[in-house]
Amino acid sequence: MSVRILATLAVALLAVVATAQSGNRRAARIGRVDPAAAPNIDGVLDDECWRRAPSIGDFVMVEPWEGRAPDQGTDIRFLHDRDYLYIYIDCRDDQEIRATQRTRDARLDPDDRVEFLFDPFENRRTAYFFQIGAGGSIGDALVSANGNSFDKPWDTVWLGASNVVPGGWVAEVAIPFRSIPRLEGATSWGFNCRRYLRTRNEEYQWANPVQAVPFFRISEFGTLEGFGEVDAGIGLQVVPYIAAAATRDRAVDKDDWRFDPDMGGEVYYRVTPSMTLAATAFTDFAQTENDGRQINFNRFPLFFPELRDFFLDGGSYYTFGARRAGGTNFLPFFTRRIGLDSGQIVPLLGGVKLTGEAGPFEVGLLNVQTDKTAVLDSENLGVARLKYAAGQQTTFGLIATNGDPSSATRNQVFGVDFYHRWPEFIGDLDLQLTVDVVGSTGSGSGDDGESFGFELRSQGREFDLTTGTRWVSDDFDPALGFVRRRGSRASTIDFTYRPRMPEGGVIRNLIFNVDIDRQDEWDGKTQVQRFGLDRVGVQFQNGDSASVFLQRNFEFVDENFRLFRGTVPVSIGDYWATRTGFRLNTNEGRPWDLEISGSTGDFFDGTRDTLGVEAQWRVSPLLEVAGDYDVSVVDLGPGRSFNTHVAAGRLNLHFTPDLSVFNLIQFDNESNVIGWQSRLRWVYQPGCFFFTVLGSSWGKEPDGSFVPGEQALNLKIQHSMFF
Repeated sequence: MSVRILATLAVALLAVVATAQSGNRRAARIGRVDPAAAPNIDGVLDDECWRRAPSIGDFVMVEPWEGRAPDQGTDIRFLHDRDYLYIYIDCRDDQEIRATQRTRDARLDPDDRVEFLFDPFENRRTAYFFQIGAGGSIGDALVSANGNSFDKPWDTVWLGASNVVPGGWVAEVAIPFRSIPRLEGATSWGFNCRRYLRTRNEEYQWANPVQAVPFFRISEFGTLEGFGEVDAGIGLQVVPYIAAAATRDRAVDKDDWRFDPDMGGEVYYRVTPSMTLAATAFTDFAQTENDGRQINFNRFPLFFPELRDFFLDGGSYYTFGARRAGGTNFLPFFTRRIGLDSGQIVPLLGGVKLTGEAGPFEVGLLNVQTDKTAVLDSENLGVARLKYAAGQQTTFGLIATNGDPSSATRNQVFGVDFYHRWPEFIGDLDLQLTVDVVGSTGSGSGDDGESFGFELRSQGREFDLTTGTRWVSDDFDPALGFVRRRGSRASTIDFTYRPRMPEGGVIRNLIFNVDIDRQDEWDGKTQVQRFGLDRVGVQFQNGDSASVFLQRNFEFVDENFRLFRGTVPVSIGDYWATRTGFRLNTNEGRPWDLEISGSTGDFFDGTRDTLGVEAQWRVSPLLEVAGDYDVSVVDLGPGRSFNTHVAAGRLNLHFTPDLSVFNLIQFDNESNVIGWQSRLRWVYQPGCFFFTVLGSSWGKEPDGSFVPGEQALNLKIQHSMFF
């Protein structure tokens, strides 16, 4: 098998052709301003310096009609002094402006907004994303792997203000140069930007305005020219915190509060303009939102996404290989293995992290020391990720992990991966190839194993095609990773066709999606077969969509297991299932939006019917209300029937862009626990936060009553100092 893997990898590497270079890039100029005459960032475009600032030029429509001149004007201008990059935004629109989102890092899909991408290295692989909405919300992200990796939790310090005015909306932005890693002495950056008009459901773009190529494709950026001397300081940021927690279990003793003061912090030092070294001590995650509730309808582990900012920041530097090859979820390194044990917090004594770029290399190094708990020993856990760019479209990479967070064994993982993109494969279709080989070893029995992943993807204006394979041996065990299924060889083909409809109708495009999956055991016995019309639907000009699906599935269960509280047995055997369903989505551009989905059909040796509803109402920029509810009715025969219910509700208050209160309440009838969390976040100055987090739970008793459970109050102040 190893010979076959290496032979396949060798063929893939030999197939690489010379990287196509983009020519005739669109260019714009940035002006310079004296610091004494710099604009006041108040969302009012009355500063004298803006009159002399050069405009970047006209935008071009991408959606719904590619290549047209927009009906509504967009004027973007840039200035800079030694310390800041300034942006002038004037968006004309004679229809209603959507301006409902004002909090930091909000999802801006419901609002009119402008998005910017900057490539300060001009390596055409990594970029920094900034967005500002008409309601005042600002957000940022790190984009890497030529647009294939989007790290939304990446945060930096910058300012933005916007206002709705007669005939449109306007905004101003100031980004400190110390907030953006860059190529020292650069006079030009890679650049692109786009504008969304939510009421019209239109999109305008500045460079490469074509539907076949995603906005985030960094290799297709234009250029922002004319940068002069800038001052990014010495690149040092010190972020201490002080925290206090009060907890109690009301089911045991209502008055037995446990108080736990804490302090610690982080230090960030920019070793080079493009490489940052971070150190953390007594890391605290008090401000993190609770995990969403899930109920498992199979025997494989559930996947919960990472929510902690310390691990999410710079997370794109650790992404590896063909993560979704074969339709699986494969992560040789997954940060939720650090500092969490079965959902319970494992304290972190400290850690160091080095992320960034050095010439053609991208680096991600992380080493963390966990504290000892009642059931776990103190452990040192580490990962090293290195990626080499042989061109704008080609990378080679290595990954290595060390440590077992369960303290049970010694464990190491080592892997290599390769990525290449042919920008113009057939017509407007590109072709992307990803290959990886990973091995694990350790002191425990059954730790020495391997995995191989291969994925091809082609994307164009109307077509998407993805095919791939993932092999995982029985003994492959990445203690710091996530693998849903071992001893498996999985393959998939996913094809989507989105034909555009003629102008003048209510339909923008039709959608046809076909998915074929197969998973075999390592010895060749079929585990899963799946044939599906996963989506047959329509997207309307107003942004609404509707679709149906039909699936025919086979699954072999190789050992007995139990569902729903461990009370419903499922026996070894072959199971065929036919399932149908639907999904309806409304456009988020309205004050409210709704998603309704449902399915019915076979489930193991019985049936399962599902219904899900998600609703959101943006009452005003101040108040946002949302809720979702999922129900499943399962009948596997006498004595094996059960219903599941998962519900969540949100009520968020955004008093200003810097002051918000987030409320989340959840319930599922498997754990029979109601959980409520309220989080206050106040940005009292850029980069400085005050958090208050209150959480409570109530357990449901057999008689239907609810008994109070755990309760916690956390206070935290986090202050950033820049040098």
